[in-house]
Amino acid sequence: MMDKIIEFFNQWITWRWLCFGLLLIIAEPFVPGTYIMWVGIGAILTGCVYWLFDGMSIEMQLFVFSVSSFVSVMVGIFVYDKLLGPNREKSYVNKTGAHRFVGKTYVVSEAIHNGKGKVKVGDTVWLARSKKNIEKGKEVVVIGVDGTQLLVEEKE
Repeated sequence: MMDKIIEFFNQWITWRWLCFGLLLIIAEPFVPGTYIMWVGIGAILTGCVYWLFDGMSIEMQLFVFSVSSFVSVMVGIFVYDKLLGPNREKSYVNKTGAHRFVGKTYVVSEAIHNGKGKVKVGDTVWLARSKKNIEKGKEVVVIGVDGTQLLVEEKE
């Protein structure tokens, strides 16, 4: 009887790790950041190791979890670098706020003189900077963002 209780408890620990890992993987799209999934993979690996080697102490479980999570996060960093390439800041992932305007064409609404002016973006007007003077009505391409100012150059 006692053996069956110990066996059930050991199986429960394995399932706890597997469920915890699965929960983290499922939560990935709903929380900010992109590494919670890799920690979930570490938890699943811990559950598998516990299943293979019955009777691991809690300290050993936490050690396996820490190491497997660290390794899987490092693998995740490698995967993201390969997927996004060296131009990570230009990726879709980071195109939030004013960065979503980079590469798009807009019309100058207030002439850009001495490096400063305004550009019409949709139904709003944004501060813009350029190295060259650009007259009102000309088309410009956004080449970058500096705080709340769009960095533009005249469209050729």
